[in-house]
Amino acid sequence: MNPPASTQTTAAATTAAGATAKMSVTDIEKRIPEEIRKKYPDLAALMAGTESMTQEERDYWFQIMPIMTDDQVQKLRNILIHEKEQLAKLDTEYEAELAKLNDKHVLEWKEKEQREKREQIKTAESAEEVQEKANEDALLKQLDSSDAQATAPGATSV
Repeated sequence: MNPPASTQTTAAATTAAGATAKMSVTDIEKRIPEEIRKKYPDLAALMAGTESMTQEERDYWFQIMPIMTDDQVQKLRNILIHEKEQLAKLDTEYEAELAKLNDKHVLEWKEKEQREKREQIKTAESAEEVQEKANEDALLKQLDSSDAQATAPGATSV
C-alpha cells in the first residue's frame, strides 16, 4: 500500500523542510480526481478521512486507481475499512479506560476530602478539649482560692 521510494523520499524531504501542513478532509477531497470520486465515492471518502496516509501517498493511489483491477480496489477498500473499524474500536476502548480512570480519581478525591474533613473535625475537637480543660483548671483554681480564703485565719463568715 506504500508508494514507490521516490514518492516516499519526496514526502520525507517535504516534511523535513516543514513545508507540508496538515490538510483538512475538505482540502483532500478537492484534490481527488473527478473520475475517482464518481467511480469510487466511498473509497475516495475513506482515503480522504484516513490519517495513516500522507497527501503524497493519497495522490499516488489516486493516480494508479484507474489502472487497478477491481480486486485490487476492493483490497484497498477493505484495508481502509478495517483501519477505520480498528481506530473506532481503539477510540471506544480509550474512552472506556479514560472514564474508568476518571471514576477512580473522583473516588480518590472524595476519599481525600473526607479524610481532610475528619482531620479538621479531630483538630477542632482537640482544640475544644484543650479549651475545656483550661476552663476547668481555671474554675478549680478559682474554687480553691475561694475555699482558701474562706478557711484562712481571720476570715469572717457571713
